[in-house]
Amino acid sequence: MRIAIRPLLLTLALGASLALPAYAQHSASGAVATKTVARTATAAKPAADELVPGDYVIDVAHSHVYFFISHLGVSRFMGRFDDIKGTFVVGQKPTESAVSATVPISSVNTKHQKLEDHLKSADFFDAAQFPNMTFESTRVRWNNKGEGVLSGNLTIHGITKAVDFDLKLTGAGKGPRGDTRAGFESVATIKRSDFGMNYGLPRVVGDSVEIALSIEGIRQ
Repeated sequence: MRIAIRPLLLTLALGASLALPAYAQHSASGAVATKTVARTATAAKPAADELVPGDYVIDVAHSHVYFFISHLGVSRFMGRFDDIKGTFVVGQKPTESAVSATVPISSVNTKHQKLEDHLKSADFFDAAQFPNMTFESTRVRWNNKGEGVLSGNLTIHGITKAVDFDLKLTGAGKGPRGDTRAGFESVATIKRSDFGMNYGLPRVVGDSVEIALSIEGIRQ
């Protein structure tokens, strides 16, 4: 019996000794790769001085408005608006910048027609009476890393509230036709009840709504 067990134990010990370095090597490679990607991402992060001052028009094909909201306290539901029109100004100084945008409620997209129709109804946005959401900036500031705050008046459902968006420059440079472009991301959290939308509160649909925008503009 001892003769049968020893080779087995030796085989298991050898397998473990071979497997451990392989795993360690895999983990180390993953860590190195992760660090390399992180360093590359950090190095590629745009600086505010890459921005070209001027007037920009929002490129609807490469701009998005997303919203996130709790459903039944179970999931974090996401939807989006597929249309956004507007302009922004990149000033010589951040405080000389400005944003003006309009989002048609009719462009809401949840991948479910009945839900989209409900969102457009008087229970929520009431698109027949209030066809657009609008935003007009009152103050813009960012640091040399392109991170800052976008403040302004957000109008939804016919009600206007002051809102601060966290702002981040995502890139600036030339497009394929030589046009000058700039991109920004911004995020804010609002309460839909502040805008007169109370349907389903507090359990069916949450009150807090996260709005996330990814905007690309073309200099005119």
